[in-house]
Amino acid sequence: MKHSITLLLIFISSLSYAHIGSPDIVYQGNAGPYPVLITIQPPDVVPGIAKILIDAGSEKINRIKIQPVYYQYGSSGAPKGDDIKKVAGMNHLYEGSLWLMTFGSSSVKISVEGKKGIGSTIVPVPAIATATRTMDQTTGIGLQIMGAFLILSLVSIIGAAIKESTIPHGASPTPKGKRSAIIVMCITFISIVSLLIFANNWWGKVESDYRNNMFKPLKLNAQIEKENDKSTLYLDIVNPAWQERKADDLIADHGKLMHLFLIDTKGQQFAHLHPVPKDSLHFVSILPSLNEGNYLVFAEVVHSNGMAETLTDTLHVLENINSKITDTDDFAGDVPLNSEVAIVDNLKIKANIQNRIIAGKPVKISFKCTEDGNMPANLQPYLGMAGHAVVMKDDASVFIHLHPMGTISMASQYALAEKVDENITICGNLSEASEASLDTTGVIDKKTISLMRSNKEYSSEIIFPYVFPKPGDYYIWIQVKHKGTIKNGKFKIKAV
Repeated sequence: MKHSITLLLIFISSLSYAHIGSPDIVYQGNAGPYPVLITIQPPDVVPGIAKILIDAGSEKINRIKIQPVYYQYGSSGAPKGDDIKKVAGMNHLYEGSLWLMTFGSSSVKISVEGKKGIGSTIVPVPAIATATRTMDQTTGIGLQIMGAFLILSLVSIIGAAIKESTIPHGASPTPKGKRSAIIVMCITFISIVSLLIFANNWWGKVESDYRNNMFKPLKLNAQIEKENDKSTLYLDIVNPAWQERKADDLIADHGKLMHLFLIDTKGQQFAHLHPVPKDSLHFVSILPSLNEGNYLVFAEVVHSNGMAETLTDTLHVLENINSKITDTDDFAGDVPLNSEVAIVDNLKIKANIQNRIIAGKPVKISFKCTEDGNMPANLQPYLGMAGHAVVMKDDASVFIHLHPMGTISMASQYALAEKVDENITICGNLSEASEASLDTTGVIDKKTISLMRSNKEYSSEIIFPYVFPKPGDYYIWIQVKHKGTIKNGKFKIKAV
């Protein structure tokens, strides 16, 4: 089992970007004064079509427009936005699609118009190719036979035209006419074959260029070294050539350059750490309490152009480690599986999960936190969020780090929002440091900053929107900060 999970992780690492095995993008937030829940299915080929579904809730909406915005071109180089339509019989649901034509860090700008005016937001949607299209053998053979028939028919028609078009009806072709027809038929056949060879070579080059542009994720090498009775985890980033991507342009997300998750292959030990950079390509972390065993390693980073990636590796911990946490935002330890309620000290985390979760459909996973006397828990901001969640399928083919705002990275949204020349609402809750940074840089206007600050009160009920990509059993770890301590719960979810 351990080997199969490890092999699977190595395989999917060559296919994944920010979302391992979980392609749908979900964003829950505001577009100006309008709450929206946005689900986007990005294409797996480029050019390709992104499908967009927007739930506008109970607000009275007049129109919604969508527009692709690439980081390298900004909104000034973007095509005009398109109106999208309501889903038949669903007044609050809108659906549409748009083309992503070139590779790169891109996004979809959503503008909502209603009685409260116009509000816009932006959702990062990377335009990357992770798949190729193939033709089934039967169709291929059928097309080859049809093509050969058309070529021979064309040659025959031209030969007949040369041989018989200038003689009276019923007369026999002359020997000269027959020779001319044979010569023209040969020239026609050779010309068609030459054209097909040229077209085949051209298409081969196009296909070769496409394959060269297919996404190649950053690679990660993780290893442990023991120094002065401390186990130090070294993480080296390797950048396989892909487009013009750099590996030394990482930006902070939630105030950290890297979010590292370690999950042992038995699913009992869980760690959320934040390694610090030695230089732009090498990170280091003092490992806290972990049991010996084999671990899956997931490292999340964001590039300066808003492209987010999840790097993967495996790690073997030779012995139990009992060191203190060096970063108060870190956690490592045993997180037992709970059926409905996780009790951590005096905090209760109750999972409210709908009975039937259908793969491919948006769902909201809710957790209610209470403390003494079942009173709503007074949660504290944890890395700028009310809570964090990690979803992993039991075979490790799916891994994703969720926030109440959905699946997107805050840093990605910030980076792409800078490329839009108008008022944009970004995620609802920000850390003080992030707000101060945006105030200083002028990325977001004062009105939007005020809106975000007004939404900064954390509820004791945390809701994570998500789309489970395929049927099966999933584990979800939820992390909240309560009374200065990171507290965790683990639950099992089945999607059908």
